[in-house]
Amino acid sequence: MQSTSRIKTMLLPLLLWLAGGCASDIPPSGGPANIGQLQLISSEPEPSRVNVSTRRIRLTFNHEITARQLINALHISPSLGEYDLSCDGKSAELIVDKPLDKNQTYSITINKTLRENQGGSFAAPFTMAFSTGPVIDNCTISGKVINNDLSPAKNALLLAFAERNNNDDTENLLTRRPDYLIQAEASGAFSFKHLAAGSYRVIAINDSNNDLRYTAGSEEIGLSSTALVPTGSADLLFRLSVIPKSAKPAKDNSAVTSSDTGSIAGRCFAAGEEIVVEASSQTASFSTTASRGKKGIFHYSFAELPPGSYTISAFVSSRSKKREPKPQWNSGSIHPYQPAEPFGYYPEKVTVRARWRTEHIDIRINNAL
Repeated sequence: MQSTSRIKTMLLPLLLWLAGGCASDIPPSGGPANIGQLQLISSEPEPSRVNVSTRRIRLTFNHEITARQLINALHISPSLGEYDLSCDGKSAELIVDKPLDKNQTYSITINKTLRENQGGSFAAPFTMAFSTGPVIDNCTISGKVINNDLSPAKNALLLAFAERNNNDDTENLLTRRPDYLIQAEASGAFSFKHLAAGSYRVIAINDSNNDLRYTAGSEEIGLSSTALVPTGSADLLFRLSVIPKSAKPAKDNSAVTSSDTGSIAGRCFAAGEEIVVEASSQTASFSTTASRGKKGIFHYSFAELPPGSYTISAFVSSRSKKREPKPQWNSGSIHPYQPAEPFGYYPEKVTVRARWRTEHIDIRINNAL
């Protein structure tokens, strides 16, 4: 027997950021449903529909869901204000209290944690858009989020805040509702779709407890290396900061003197005055400063590394004087706002063998200041 559930939405607290999807904007197939996987099989309005005048949105799934399950996985940008959401078996209906804004693109996202009554979930986040005007906003911002140890940030949420005329570094983004919000894929890859043209402040959050909000003190944040990110930007890299209590200082490789060591060398392609390269294994971390060649390419070398498997990363240091202490990567600040130092990494782990030199471990920092 189908059950009907209904929820009346209210204005949500600013910190209750419901996650949306970043999967490709593909219209529902309408074909046979995959029995073992939750899917959205149709919608009204249809994806990419223009000149929409209705205040009623219908979603049809291949399995039964409840209004409570859906409201916790649904995000609409920009906000619709208050609306009535009801679910009857496999069908959901959303009725907006006030008319939709004219000439506005609305993006509906459903995050990958939505589960139907038997426990099945989405294979990936889903997003679709429609417009109340003759065109749909189709600007994008895309990239990848990694954890501090360079592994994919599979629980990442991405929040985009549109530039305002009064934007300044003292604005606290944690008390402002994001204009757009999406959920990264398991690989850490993300793509904002259907953005209005302009520039945005973008932050990444590690939603490790899957409560679809930021928990200060126990979840990590990542910032872009530029204060404002223009639409059309691609290949952005967000590295999540560490929780302060778990931070581990890098060890200096000057203490390694054993002859039973190996070496790593490579180049860094980036803009900046100083590039710091780090080599990290499960037991130790080493850092060195790259030297700039005649053609502006930076060269680095770790002459004596204990055998093992290493991740190799680099960042553009913003320290003003080289005689200051050896720099650590600056992850930036939310309040007051400060961008992270530009960062890059080698995509594969590098094996160091005794008395063996590994070369051409090159790193490109695409989003350098």
